[in-house]
Amino acid sequence: RDTILAQLRSKIKQGKRLTVHVFVPLCDNEHQGIVPVNKQLGDGLNLRTNLYWGAGYGVKSFFKADKSWKLLHAQSDPTTDILERVVFEKKYPNGARVMLVADAYRGDRMKVCIRDFLNTLSGHILDTIRLKDTTLLAGTPDFSIMNGHNGLMDMEFTPIAPAINNLKDAAVIACASHNYFKEFLQCAAAFPVLTTVHLLAPEAYVMGAAIDSWANLETEKQIRVSAAQAYAKYQKCGYKGASRIFHAGW
Repeated sequence: RDTILAQLRSKIKQGKRLTVHVFVPLCDNEHQGIVPVNKQLGDGLNLRTNLYWGAGYGVKSFFKADKSWKLLHAQSDPTTDILERVVFEKKYPNGARVMLVADAYRGDRMKVCIRDFLNTLSGHILDTIRLKDTTLLAGTPDFSIMNGHNGLMDMEFTPIAPAINNLKDAAVIACASHNYFKEFLQCAAAFPVLTTVHLLAPEAYVMGAAIDSWANLETEKQIRVSAAQAYAKYQKCGYKGASRIFHAGW
């Protein structure tokens, strides 16, 4: 990962944005193999109440409530699979300026969400996101994250095409994601700074802590510590137990 860190340092020194792209399959009682939550939290088409988006610790709600992040843009239905796209920005003391793009996928489009996540990492999807005359994201993000249910537990998933770009950072904040996603991330030329080896509540505070650590150019081991500290804080459990959930690197 030293090569990735060198690239990030260079971008910060040049005053370029660091880009994070988050893929969120909305919680869905009907179409995902989850322990059912209440109807509103588990409605995969309801942005306002969904557990992973509009609820208190959902991605949009959590980052919108955090005053260190500025909401720049919200777009409804950017594609037929994505119900909403939001864009946030945060500036860090080390000079990093992070652009966070988060996409809320329909709960019944899990396979599409996973494939888009992996193909973005591998360079086969080169997304361009603009706000007015400013390009917010072009090409492969510096850090791609999937946050939500581990859909690979529910389905057979065919291999993706081998990567055609340089190594990039990735995280999969979903139950027991490390073993399920390891081979796919290797194929996508993605370095897993954060995955999991046990069940967890994949709420946005874990991702927030991981992004902060990442933007400060910390190692994958430090990112893991930050994620575990956040999980222990919000879940009101001990750090030792929380730390066992997360995995850094291969």
